[in-house]
Amino acid sequence: MKRALIAALVAAGMFGGTVEAHPWIFVEDHYTVQSGDTLSGIANEFIKKNTYAPREIREFTEGIKELNPELLKRDVIPGEVIDINYWIPNAEEF
Repeated sequence: MKRALIAALVAAGMFGGTVEAHPWIFVEDHYTVQSGDTLSGIANEFIKKNTYAPREIREFTEGIKELNPELLKRDVIPGEVIDINYWIPNAEEF
């Protein structure tokens, strides 16, 4: 299940600004951990989806931990659902 959110569009609408198309879309994704998964392995797969700009894997992994505070103290557990976010191009702009 994916939800796309463009914060700038929301802000512009709330404050009466003009709504402009943006070249990037912020994606909030959810992943169900499988047996044998590790946080670093999941991060390595999802960082490939982040096409906004190059990201360093440690920074991306720390971002996943911030979204899922339980991962600050332990690795992932099979069956749990974790939140991951990244940026993709807006197809309407490219």
